[in-house]
Parts: sequence; C-alpha cells; structure tokens
Amino acid sequence: MNLWIARDEDGDLWLYNRKLEKKFGGFIPTDDNCDIMAIDNDLFPEVTFENSPQEVELKLTQLT
Repeated sequence: MNLWIARDEDGDLWLYNRKLEKKFGGFIPTDDNCDIMAIDNDLFPEVTFENSPQEVELKLTQLT
C-alpha cells in the first residue's frame, strides 16, 4: 500500500492515503476522498517541510 508522509511548517507529521500539493505552509490532498492521520513528530526526522511530501510504502509482515 502506498501512502504519503509530510511534515508541515509547524513540524507536525502527517500520513495521507492520497498524493498532496504543498500550499499555505501545509499540504492539500489532490483528491477529495483523502484520509489523514497525525503521527508522532519524532518519527522520520529525515522528513522535512522542504522535502515533503514523500511517498512511502506500507508492508505488512507476519511475525513468527
């Protein structure tokens, strides 16, 4: 599953299920049907406002 991760100008980190456009110090989904989830700001320190948004892939693995 492909998702998008972005850090806004305030440093808040968000996860989206749709592609984004950078606008007004934050991000606007390119699709009206978009789910958004706030995630811990300490995660992914390499993701900055300047290099956001970034596409990420979610992989489920089975623990043995």
